[in-house]
Amino acid sequence: MGNRGPDADLIDIRLLRTFMVVAQELSFTRAGARLYLTQQAVSSQVRGLEAGLSVQLFRRTTRSVRLTRSGRLLQERVQPLLEALDEAIVDAREVAQRGGPVLVVGHTASAAHRLLPRAAGLLGRSAPELQVRSEQYSELGLRAAVAEGRVHVGVGLELAFGGSRMAFQELGREPWCAVVGARHPLAERGRVGIAELAGHEWLSWPRSSHPGHWRAVHRLAAATGAAPDLTETWLSLAHARLTTTEAVMLQPESVTAHLPRGLVPLELEEAPPGRFSAVWSMLATPPGLPQLLAALTTAAGPSRAGPGA
Repeated sequence: MGNRGPDADLIDIRLLRTFMVVAQELSFTRAGARLYLTQQAVSSQVRGLEAGLSVQLFRRTTRSVRLTRSGRLLQERVQPLLEALDEAIVDAREVAQRGGPVLVVGHTASAAHRLLPRAAGLLGRSAPELQVRSEQYSELGLRAAVAEGRVHVGVGLELAFGGSRMAFQELGREPWCAVVGARHPLAERGRVGIAELAGHEWLSWPRSSHPGHWRAVHRLAAATGAAPDLTETWLSLAHARLTTTEAVMLQPESVTAHLPRGLVPLELEEAPPGRFSAVWSMLATPPGLPQLLAALTTAAGPSRAGPGA
């Protein structure tokens, strides 16, 4: 084993937090204002950290404060550690206050409209002792969060990742709808066949961040019997493009209650539904996993109140 050295065991966590604020502000005065400390106290804490680590973290002049290479490396490495520590403290307090485990569920945007709210309501009745915290990610961000243990379970529509250490369970299916602008030629139809969309530009989330959604859209495009033009774009940009062009974007049906003004959902006929799935690491069984999967599976079923319920 390598020599780890004693310094890391002796560093006061408060010094690291002060360092992170200075690294963000690049000003001892502004950092002091955020921390409710004097500029001298902030400088003293940073000098103490530098002395304890035997490295220079900042280059200081009368006009500027800049991170050294060692400072930038420490900032990059310490940030996720402090975030994990803060989350652990929150979880520990919730367990102490409420008496049950805390389950962190990561999800893509597609699960936020109907699936997670319904599942939370079901869990509140069936497992009130189980506390759930949700965090939203892109699909690739969710993959990393599950693999690194930052979330216990990942949930989303058309997830395209797995692996030998990942468990995977399909939760249910949801129809797609076509979203168009209010001035689109099809906007008044209310319902269209997928083949009718072949002559229009299709918008998709980027493959680089949402490969599952991208693949699903390509499969649906192939079902039109033609080859519509597909453009990758972010959701906020897609909404703007839909209002000014004749483009279309396929979204889960539950999005219909959450569309911005100026956009119209169309029921989509002759299109295979999307698939909601849950994934988690096989290296550790998340707390309350059976109850969560049961609630998610029920929530992914048909809604009597309509797709936006």
